Amino acid sequence: MQLTAALAREARTLLAPYARGRTFGAGDLLWREGDESGTLVAIESGRVKIYRVLPTGSAVTIYLFGPGDVFGFMPFLDGRPYPATAQALDDVTALVVSRSDLLLAFQRDPQVAFALVRLLATRLREAFDRIERSSIPEVLPRVASALASLLPAGVRPGALVVLELPVRAREFAGAIGVAPESFSRAITKLVGERVLHRLGPRRYQVLDPAALRRAAGAGAHEP
Repeated sequence: MQLTAALAREARTLLAPYARGRTFGAGDLLWREGDESGTLVAIESGRVKIYRVLPTGSAVTIYLFGPGDVFGFMPFLDGRPYPATAQALDDVTALVVSRSDLLLAFQRDPQVAFALVRLLATRLREAFDRIERSSIPEVLPRVASALASLLPAGVRPGALVVLELPVRAREFAGAIGVAPESFSRAITKLVGERVLHRLGPRRYQVLDPAALRRAAGAGAHEP
């Protein structure tokens, strides 16, 4: 997570001369699955979810992006349409780069392309981590693993640690492949074991980061 944030900052800095400001209202679609690529987005404020609609009609959240994130560049690299829909969860302020301006940036400064490729590679590694988490059959370790991934790096014993879910609990549960009711029960168990303290619908104080990580590892497969 820390590496991804650093790479995203690098990409935003390099792209800034080619970007323009834009706002999206809550619920607005940035693009639909199947649209031709046209916009790379760097979020300054607000949150965006990336989702696909299954043949059954249900929507599956694939990614959640917030301030500092850069996304939407994969179609620029492979020339194919957007593989999923992007929707603003609340009011979003962002820098956007058009396809023509991004190609111009590539020509003028190869470091722009290198930065995006490094960011994409890191996202792929994160995707593998998410696949590994989703393969854990038990709900509690899966929830604990997802929460542990939000912990800041280098947490010291006794430090005050507060986690805030990037979206509503129901959407977060869907993003990690857990039913909302099961997610709620897992949170209640972690609260009862004094691993977490509930501060609000989306905010939790982590009372014992080490215990949270142990709970996450409890569902790991034996080699």
